[in-house]
Amino acid sequence: MGDSPLYPIMLKLVGKPCTVIGGGKVAARKVRHLLASGAEVKVVSPVLTAELWHFVHEGSIVHIAREYEEGDAIGALLVFAATDHCEVNERVAAEARRCGALINIAHSPEQSDFANPGTVQHGDVHLAVSTGGASPTLTRSILAKLSKLMDDELAQVAEMLLHARKASHDVLPDTVDRQRAMRHYAEECWRAYECNVTLPKWEDWVMAWLAQYQ
Repeated sequence: MGDSPLYPIMLKLVGKPCTVIGGGKVAARKVRHLLASGAEVKVVSPVLTAELWHFVHEGSIVHIAREYEEGDAIGALLVFAATDHCEVNERVAAEARRCGALINIAHSPEQSDFANPGTVQHGDVHLAVSTGGASPTLTRSILAKLSKLMDDELAQVAEMLLHARKASHDVLPDTVDRQRAMRHYAEECWRAYECNVTLPKWEDWVMAWLAQYQ
């Protein structure tokens, strides 16, 4: 992927069909993250890791107990080719593209349509890092450094801003006013976080803001 610019994106996969071809450790890692995102996951492989068998037994994934066959990628939004055989992965990728699905090929980022970045999460705050397939080790090192910035207070800032965004429609029906208020409120919350003082409560803050600016 190093020669192609990447478009960073956070996908909502709840209820979306995703197919993983392969049943090893790499496939298990893909499935684990897909399930955490609420995706509907189908795994095609004659053998599975213990973790994948656990997902099968609890009904979290659909398991097709055989080798990959033409047609397995039909209907999927995302397809992951995670077998140990390059020729099979290439066939999976070709079919996925014919079906209009995006393909991720294990150990071949330059041939993939997308990459899974390294991530760290604390509450609603997600950090994602990609080195364009250059080095997973570098990605992990960067994440380890960034993760030191994550704390409960930062997660609380995100939680309060999410609450404010939902509640703002009741008191600020005008879109321009709402966007301006949310920008100012976010700046106030960030200053409070950096100064280690109490975060302003939205309901109190917006009333004071309205009195000042309207």
